[in-house]
Amino acid sequence: MFDPISLLIGGVICAMAVCEIVYYAYLTWGIVVDWFQDYEDIATQPYNVAATIKTKLDSGENAVIQGIFNRKTGDAVETRTVKYDKLDSDIRDAHRGSEVVIWQ
Repeated sequence: MFDPISLLIGGVICAMAVCEIVYYAYLTWGIVVDWFQDYEDIATQPYNVAATIKTKLDSGENAVIQGIFNRKTGDAVETRTVKYDKLDSDIRDAHRGSEVVIWQ
């Protein structure tokens, strides 16, 4: 059996191929929070979790995979890939200890 983070990362890998890609030169806390708020009804269901995963794309570009994932299956419910040149300090701090951040 896989731990929840492994399931989440597996879901992200699957979702990367089909999710929307957006670009922000400067990715801010507000941009991330606003997207989660747009999907609040889905994100707050008891079997879902909202998360961001800081990564590099195959192209070498910096990205954050933002999504809502099913805790039990690891499947992506809603996702997007956000390419960026720079992160604000709040997002950098949130991801300082881990590539994966769970938002509650």
